[in-house]
Amino acid sequence: MITAITLNYNQNDYTSKCALSVLESVGEDIHLVVIDNGSTEDNFRELKSLLPLDDSRLTVHRIVDNIGYVGGVNVGLKIAFEQRNSDYTLVMNNDTIIDSKAITELIQTAKKHDNKAIVSGKVYNYDEQDTLQFIGNGKGKTGLLDFPAFVKNRREKDLGQYDQEMEMGMIDDIFWLIPKLVFDQVGYYSNYFFLYGEQNDYALRAVKAGNKLIYTPNAKIWHKGKVTTADGDSNSPKIEYWRSFAVMKIAVLHFSGADSKKLLSQWKYKRTLKVMIWILTGKSKFSSLKAHLLAIKHFKFWNKVRYVDNGYNPF
Repeated sequence: MITAITLNYNQNDYTSKCALSVLESVGEDIHLVVIDNGSTEDNFRELKSLLPLDDSRLTVHRIVDNIGYVGGVNVGLKIAFEQRNSDYTLVMNNDTIIDSKAITELIQTAKKHDNKAIVSGKVYNYDEQDTLQFIGNGKGKTGLLDFPAFVKNRREKDLGQYDQEMEMGMIDDIFWLIPKLVFDQVGYYSNYFFLYGEQNDYALRAVKAGNKLIYTPNAKIWHKGKVTTADGDSNSPKIEYWRSFAVMKIAVLHFSGADSKKLLSQWKYKRTLKVMIWILTGKSKFSSLKAHLLAIKHFKFWNKVRYVDNGYNPF
C-alpha cells in the first residue's frame, strides 16, 4: 500500500486540485493524507468543501498551529509508516498536479532497485505544461554540494532529451517516493530545518545509508512553485535568510574537518558576491545582503548549540 501526503497552508485551491489528481491515479492501492498545517478556520472550512470527504481513500488531518514544512511532513510520515503501515510514502508539494500513472511508475522503479532508492521524476511547469522545470541534479567534480541541475533556467522544452532513467546526485521532494526500507534506515526529516534545505539533508542521509537517488522519466508532475513563502518572491530577504542558513547547516552536518571549512569559506564568498551583484543590477535589494550576513552570524551560534529550528526569521 502507498500513502501520499501533501500539506495545505491557506491554499485550498491548489491543494484541492492536487488531491483530486492523486485520487485519479490508477494501478495502486493509494491513500491520500492532506495535512492542514495551521490554515485559518475559513480556509480550512473551504478546503473541506472542495474535497470528496466521503472517499475512503482520503484522510484530512488538521494541525491547529503551523509547525513548518518539516514538522508537517513528519506528521504525514508518521501517519503513513507507523499508523497505516504503508510500503511506500509519496511526499509531494500541494501546488502540483500529478499524472494518473506517475505513482505506479515510481513504485515500479523503486522495486527495480530493491526499494533501496528514493525515486522522483519529471517536473513540468504548471503554466507551460510542455516545458520542464526540474528533473534532478547531477554529480559535480568537487563532491562538496556540487550538484549541477540538468534542466537549465527551469524552462526547457521536453524533446525527449531526459527520457532515460538516471541515478542523481540530488533530487527534490516536489515529489518523491520513499520506500519503507529507506525510511527504516533514514527516519524522519531533520528538525534542524524548518523550511529550505530539508530535502537535501534527507537525500544525503539516504545516500550515506547506502541508498540511491533515482530519476525515472515515466513519472510526471506539473508544479507551480514559489507560492508559499514571501508571496512568490524568490529574491526576498526572508527566503535569502532561510536558504543561506540551510546551506551552512548542510555543510557542517554532512562534511567534516577541512572539507566543511573549505565549503563554508567558498560558499560564503561566492554567495555574498552574487547577492551584491544582484543588488547592483537591480535584481535584489540591500535587505537581501543584510539577510545573508545575518544568517551567517546566526549560523555561528547555531553550530555551537545545534538547536531545533522553530522557523524564526527576522524578515
